[in-house]
Amino acid sequence: MKLTQDVVQGGLFLAIGMAALLMGLDYPLGTPGRMGPGFFPIMISALLALTGIGILLRARLGMSELIRLARSMPLFIVSGAIIAFGFLLDKLGLPLAVLLLCIGAATASVRFEWSWKAVAGAAVFSIVCGILFVTLLGLPIPLVGSWLPVLGAP
Repeated sequence: MKLTQDVVQGGLFLAIGMAALLMGLDYPLGTPGRMGPGFFPIMISALLALTGIGILLRARLGMSELIRLARSMPLFIVSGAIIAFGFLLDKLGLPLAVLLLCIGAATASVRFEWSWKAVAGAAVFSIVCGILFVTLLGLPIPLVGSWLPVLGAP
């Protein structure tokens, strides 16, 4: 079987559905009239796995488009920016980590150009994220990370 979009999508649906189904089997199923905590996850994951099987059958019987890896570098750049965000969040704080994430992910675009407007927009977005998530929602994420000295500290 050739590696087509349907094969990848069907395989992904089947794998996620089967993994969720196996996890759902740890919970009591119950009956349709008196559902247990595992009833809904098992039914949804079984439907997802069946959808994956259906897509794989369509890939086997029909003609779906082959996957082209012509531009795989943006995938690695954006993934790297997200991983760097995860590692730098505690070290730099939320606003600086978001700023680096925005700028890093933006470099994946073929239309990316350094400009003060883009950096200013990313800076404003990172400040808004800090205010929204830390101040207003109260998430336990540092605004200033451990790598940065706290302003006004002796």
